Amino acid sequence: MTARQRAWLLPPAALFLAAGILLGRGMASPLLPWLACIPALAAVILLRERFRFAACMVLCLVLGSAAGQMAWHPALPPEGDYEVRGIVSDEIRRGRYGQVRTVLTGVALNGRPLSSGAYWTFYTDEDTLPEGLYPGKEVSFRASLYYPSGASNPDGYDFREELLRRGVTVCVYGDEGLTVSAPSEFSFAGAAASLRARLAALLVERMGEESGGYTAALLLGSRSLVPSEDRAAFARLGIAHLLAVSGFHTGILVLLLSALLRLLHLPPSARLAVCGIVLLCYCALCGMSPPVLRASLLLVLVRGSKLLNRPAVGLHLLCAVMILMLLWSPVQLTGVSFQLTFGAMLGLTLITPYLERLDPFRSKFLRKLWSSFAVVIGAELGVLLPVLSCYQKLPLLALLVNLPASLYASVLIAVDWLVLVLLPLPFLCAVPAAAAGFMTALLLRFVRSASLLPGITLWTHAPTLLTVAGVLAFCGALCILFRPSRRTRLLCLAAGAAVTCFSLLPVPHRGTEYIQFSVGNADAAVLWDEDTVWVMDTGTDDGVLSGFLRRNRLIPDAVILTHLHSDHAGGLQSLLDDEIPVRLLYFPEGAREQQVDDGILHLIDAFRDAGTEIRELSRGDVLSLPSGTMEVLWPESGRIRRAQDANQYSLAVRLALRGVTMLQAGDLSGLYEAYAAVPADLLKAAHHGSASSTSVAFLSAVDPQAVLLSCRHLSRHEAFAGRIGNTPVWSTAVSGALTVRFREGAFEIIPFLSSLNPEVADHGP
Repeated sequence: MTARQRAWLLPPAALFLAAGILLGRGMASPLLPWLACIPALAAVILLRERFRFAACMVLCLVLGSAAGQMAWHPALPPEGDYEVRGIVSDEIRRGRYGQVRTVLTGVALNGRPLSSGAYWTFYTDEDTLPEGLYPGKEVSFRASLYYPSGASNPDGYDFREELLRRGVTVCVYGDEGLTVSAPSEFSFAGAAASLRARLAALLVERMGEESGGYTAALLLGSRSLVPSEDRAAFARLGIAHLLAVSGFHTGILVLLLSALLRLLHLPPSARLAVCGIVLLCYCALCGMSPPVLRASLLLVLVRGSKLLNRPAVGLHLLCAVMILMLLWSPVQLTGVSFQLTFGAMLGLTLITPYLERLDPFRSKFLRKLWSSFAVVIGAELGVLLPVLSCYQKLPLLALLVNLPASLYASVLIAVDWLVLVLLPLPFLCAVPAAAAGFMTALLLRFVRSASLLPGITLWTHAPTLLTVAGVLAFCGALCILFRPSRRTRLLCLAAGAAVTCFSLLPVPHRGTEYIQFSVGNADAAVLWDEDTVWVMDTGTDDGVLSGFLRRNRLIPDAVILTHLHSDHAGGLQSLLDDEIPVRLLYFPEGAREQQVDDGILHLIDAFRDAGTEIRELSRGDVLSLPSGTMEVLWPESGRIRRAQDANQYSLAVRLALRGVTMLQAGDLSGLYEAYAAVPADLLKAAHHGSASSTSVAFLSAVDPQAVLLSCRHLSRHEAFAGRIGNTPVWSTAVSGALTVRFREGAFEIIPFLSSLNPEVADHGP
């Protein structure tokens, strides 16, 4: 291998390792890649020059495949009930309806140790946590173990992968016989979580709830202390990274530490050792957060290369950190945090140096200002693709706000560190605590006000391969590694910008599709007919529906709520949060006068205040669609009584699309389903397949070719399928989201989880 090949070994090795990890993600067994490692390693040892270089790449590929397969397919204990023991090693978060959730490490199931962590949830009727429950404590209880679910919807959230990135492979639900005690043995993760919680509590006590919560978030990563409204406001301005402890925060810590060590006149080797020890402790304090680990590794490598008088090439150091992190946790590769971190660092490494060379100013102040803006532009371009892919929103003020906000936050974090260090000395801590509180209040006042400005975010379509090509062309024209002519650079910039903008425009939709989302025992669906989008129920406030609309840049022409229960209308909150406008909102006549959730009524009022037109529907109403009609079958005016169960007057409609009829029964019970018993080719089963709906007489009258069922558990699917006979049943519990494509006189049902249902049900000619 030549010297040039050795010098450029790390960048392609990192790419091949990443490609291997993605390849191993879909493998059933790690045996083949592990066996392939043997000849690949032999080739690295025996071959010479460019053949050895190629063998190194093959070794990285097969090693990544083996690591990826094992990371995504860990060995799991059987599902069922267990006696669980473990250490609380994360924040204890409170959710809706009394839900409590946290992470356990050092887990034992029926006395047998589990090699990974467990995600623990339970419900309590009390406003407070069970006595003594605190991070770092040991807990014992009886609970049900189940496997976390992966993505079951188009563009959906993969809860399983998110837990794998945190070292968690299983979930446990319940708290029967819960006992809380001091740990029987030392737990590193538990001790760090306990210290983090105690420091956060002290910060809140000394600084107040708001200032203390933000200080804990900026220093310790305790983001649960930051209101969700404020997190959204920071994101709208493009400065959400200030709230997530990452390389920015770690870099400030290293700068402060370096300044202190220089005052002590320590030799460079001692300063490096102290920095390494402090960063290791900080990683532990932050719960071994991957962003902090990545930043710490990179900073130590940069300082180490300077100490050894080795030329520190940023790209190579970045690739070295990437390789180490992926070998430690291959699942990080698909995480947005990983992509944002390395995207920003690539931009700073490859784009910022070229922009700094373009310095057009003679003034020293203006040159420094230009250099600072070059840093911001490089980082923003580096994260452009991950931001478009994950959020489909571009904060238009990011370039203007990022630099002053980052400088201000740097000073604030420095003052916050002084507060944290002086916590044991209240009389000395008071002054910096007051200063930090004042600065935090100013920052929040600005963010909350600026985030309300109209038009500060650009909503885009999800990126395609064309987007990737455009962004790469644009960024390549600004890359320091390439040295084309000025004309070529300008052409690449113009072409890249044009291709990127064109690829993000909405694409005309042809055809008619009905998408039933997998939202558990709830209902959410989209009827996408030509370029018309109708939402039929919104599910719960889990973001499934709004995420689909956002990624595809769809604005609903109308939202139809079959009734005002939270499992059908709770997703209105996500539409509000994601700023998805609703032009027209339908629900059944008299729906407000039934037994409904007050929170849903407030959401409807919020939409009305935002300009949404609200209409009520009853039997006989017919709505026109590009490919057919929607006829309301129930409720019927004159037969509606007040203060009843809203399910009784749930909206039932018959869709006629391209010569195919579909009956959507909402949550209509057997008491009133006779009013909606009309023939249909396809039936969307009522009330998630409960025993009180879809009677034999109703099913006989409808006589569908297939039935769609929205439910959470396989047992509900089996019970419903056994009750209705030979009619094919497609449920979200088994198949994930269900897409029905209508053709002239026929339809086909396509399951999202094709691995479970590889066939496509085709009905009609």
